[in-house]
Amino acid sequence: MVNRDYIQNEFGVFFKENYTKLFYCALDVVRDEEWAKDIVGAVFEKAWEQYDRLRDKNLDAYLYISVRNRAIDYVRRKQAMLGYHKVFLEIEQEWQEAYSHEMDEEINYMFQGIEELPERQRYVFKRCQIDGKRYAEVAEELGLSASSVHKYMVKALSFLREKFKKRKKE
Repeated sequence: MVNRDYIQNEFGVFFKENYTKLFYCALDVVRDEEWAKDIVGAVFEKAWEQYDRLRDKNLDAYLYISVRNRAIDYVRRKQAMLGYHKVFLEIEQEWQEAYSHEMDEEINYMFQGIEELPERQRYVFKRCQIDGKRYAEVAEELGLSASSVHKYMVKALSFLREKFKKRKKE
């Protein structure tokens, strides 16, 4: 039986001697330093788990083949993902082209509705919803309480909801 410390030192030396060349082997395939490091690290981890069985074999060849295979698998997965991504982008573009006109109409209809609000409701709505002001800030501008601003917002939103409901029924 071989001493565990001896095996750890032996593996450590083997790691130091081979890490760089395996890193460049992976990098040559994946063209990404972080992924190359991850691949080599995973292969060395697996080799360590099986080191008792592998130490008398041709470990150099095992590591080289394992790194090359994992790098090729990474490239295949990446190409598949890029293919899926391309399909999704094409679908999204088709959807945007098909629905952009409808969205423009909806946005115009919403702005028409806002313009139909009574003057104070319209001002409060625009300051809170479009300009992103808090009720307290708008209340201070108008010399009102925050609860009054809240009531204006409730009325404005109620009006706009009803307007959209009527449009959907048409």
